[in-house]
Amino acid sequence: MPKKKNKLPTEIVLTYKVKHNHDLKNLPYEFIKISQRAVDIIWENINWKEKIVKHRYKVGKKYKYYTTTRLIPEIPKDNDFKRELRNCLLEGWEFASHYVDGAIKVAYSAIESWKSNYLNGNRKKNKPIFKRPFVRVKTTLMKYDKETGKIRITIKPREEYLILNIKDEWFFERVKDFNIGEVILKDNEALITFKKPFDLSDKKVVIGVDSNLKSLDLYHPEKGWVRIDLSELHRLKRVYDVIIDKLKSIYKKAPKRIGKLLNKYWNRRKNRVEDFINKLTSQLSKLFPDAIFIFEDLDKFNMYDKNSDFNRDLDRTNWRKIAKKLEYKSVVLYVNPHYTSKTCPVCGSRMKSQEGQVVKCDKCGIFNRQFVGCYNIFKRGVELVKKLLGGVGVPVAGAEVDDLLSNEPRGELRPMKPNPNVSYTVDLNGRFLKIYNCL
Repeated sequence: MPKKKNKLPTEIVLTYKVKHNHDLKNLPYEFIKISQRAVDIIWENINWKEKIVKHRYKVGKKYKYYTTTRLIPEIPKDNDFKRELRNCLLEGWEFASHYVDGAIKVAYSAIESWKSNYLNGNRKKNKPIFKRPFVRVKTTLMKYDKETGKIRITIKPREEYLILNIKDEWFFERVKDFNIGEVILKDNEALITFKKPFDLSDKKVVIGVDSNLKSLDLYHPEKGWVRIDLSELHRLKRVYDVIIDKLKSIYKKAPKRIGKLLNKYWNRRKNRVEDFINKLTSQLSKLFPDAIFIFEDLDKFNMYDKNSDFNRDLDRTNWRKIAKKLEYKSVVLYVNPHYTSKTCPVCGSRMKSQEGQVVKCDKCGIFNRQFVGCYNIFKRGVELVKKLLGGVGVPVAGAEVDDLLSNEPRGELRPMKPNPNVSYTVDLNGRFLKIYNCL
């Protein structure tokens, strides 16, 4: 089973940034202090339970097992504890009391995030610490007039208010029918969240997505095998990695000057990768507006091997980030990745790997590995959507897992399909995926 909890979205959430010049009078700094204080109190009351955990490591073709004792944190969440925590934090608080509720929510969110990473082995037994000042504003502290586009935020009840006018902002027409959600306040800007109930009735297609080193291979029940070329993203990262590696090799000669250059190129690399992924996911959501995308729940950690070149290429992939970005624009679900590229798409038996991108089924013939991967992900996705929707409102296109490519004789899979039906590349200068090859 995938680690992620698959849930069909119930609402659309959009966030936009607005500048302001209001003097918040240390509210962001006081909010962070009280949030940190909440974390400290919750941390002191965590109950650490011992649990025997079984591990294994490979020796030749067999596994050897050993056990360790691990401390598992139980976070206090009962109402009595939360009530005492709130009363404690309210002492000496000079702003609206609802900000304390937001601080408690932020504290619990930070500790839950730490716990998840701690249980996965990515964090140590260290308390979360806040560094950047901000304020989480609950909807109970706001009044939003959809007609005038004015948002009034209470700083101090009946004394001080912050007025944000979004009437002239570029996104106002886009969010006219949305309700306002929580706001994140900073010294000179506000991040405003808008929410609207999500309508699944227009989602009629399930698309399986196989994530590879330099491409995304999609199976669309009507268009067939579609490839999204990611070689430009891979090249972009490789170019900057070469520059960064050279700078690291001479870092000791001039740490201050080289440090500035490293920071410059790291930021440039990050920004260009973000720009590529934003354009890619926007184009995918526009190219397939009626789709539910099915990704594998991949974990890179278990994919590394002794080949350093492969490991470096694996580091340059952005599978999780692409899927997360796409979640903001379309419906994305996750399935178990095990054996998606080794299961025969016709009879379901386990296949053997051949040279290159070929896999062989003793009964059905040979297939392209990437086509098999996206097709099997599509099949698992259809079953998952059926399960989540309870058999009601299942997307009509691709609802039957035996419905194969519509452009092939009798709807049957050919034993060998070497090339995709359609291939796209990301147009970095425009806002669309460009067809560069059609077979």
